[in-house]
Amino acid sequence: MRRVRTVAIFAMAFVASIGAAQAQQQQRAQPVVIDVCGKPVAYQRVPQRAVTHDVNITEMFLYLGLGHKLVGYSGISATKEVAPRYRAQLAHVPDLSRKNMNLESMLGVRADFVFGGWSYGFRQGGVTPDLLKRYGVDSYLLRESCIHVEKRERVSLNDGLIDMRNLARIFDVEKENAPKLQALESRVDALAQRMQGVKKRPRVFVYDSGQRLPVTAGRFGMPHAMIEAAGGENIFADIATNWPTGNWEDVIARDPEWIVIVDYDQPDARGKIDFLLHKKELAQVEAIRKKRFFIMSYSDATPSPGNVDMAEALARKLHPERLAGD
Repeated sequence: MRRVRTVAIFAMAFVASIGAAQAQQQQRAQPVVIDVCGKPVAYQRVPQRAVTHDVNITEMFLYLGLGHKLVGYSGISATKEVAPRYRAQLAHVPDLSRKNMNLESMLGVRADFVFGGWSYGFRQGGVTPDLLKRYGVDSYLLRESCIHVEKRERVSLNDGLIDMRNLARIFDVEKENAPKLQALESRVDALAQRMQGVKKRPRVFVYDSGQRLPVTAGRFGMPHAMIEAAGGENIFADIATNWPTGNWEDVIARDPEWIVIVDYDQPDARGKIDFLLHKKELAQVEAIRKKRFFIMSYSDATPSPGNVDMAEALARKLHPERLAGD
């Protein structure tokens, strides 16, 4: 009951400040309308007080040079490291919550915009875009996460680029970011050309976490897009979501030639590799026998500016003959 009263007090204080906050916001001549999870969303003003959730989403925001608009972040636990190039920008930004989105904290910093995703902070029964809208707070949803609320044909490296282009439009920084986003797009196209006509696609298993059952990447997870772009085949491409739970029997039967390790949480990458190497039933899996492991950080395995780097690096492992000299 005390928590309900506290949130109500914060909510009333926040609503009371909306008028002043909106007066400071940059008015648009015309609203920016963006497709968000299959629905058109109109952004009437340029946000001034943003909150991000999760490390990859925060890195996207900072990559666009929007650190000065950030009044808080959440979802970055001690086991999820922010890339060194972004740490200085976060040094003086409040950490609102190490785990879940916290409505009270976001209202407390007078946020007018929240960037997250389904299962990346937003969840039914918790904080949702609709709930934030009641308090006059705009939001944007990560495209990869939309699989939880809409049907999709596929996920690709371009999804992260679309997210960043959409953010640049919302924050009116398209011109400043056009060169580097174009450079990333050119690298995606160049990698596709390098992989064109690949006949032998090595089988790849993504190991995120879990010992009794493995959490992995399905065909709508960003690692699937990176594996495809790198000329590989995701052994769990038949699971129609982004981060599902698989099973060890299928790992054995599908016999991956490479294993992608997502390095976060406990154990770390070395601990996950040791676990797999000592799991007796996996002993005859080709990737285990040949100790073929490829490590990605959590932020690089989820939609982020680092996805193109990781796809290129994975391609050099899977098809060194096609990237000779790189």
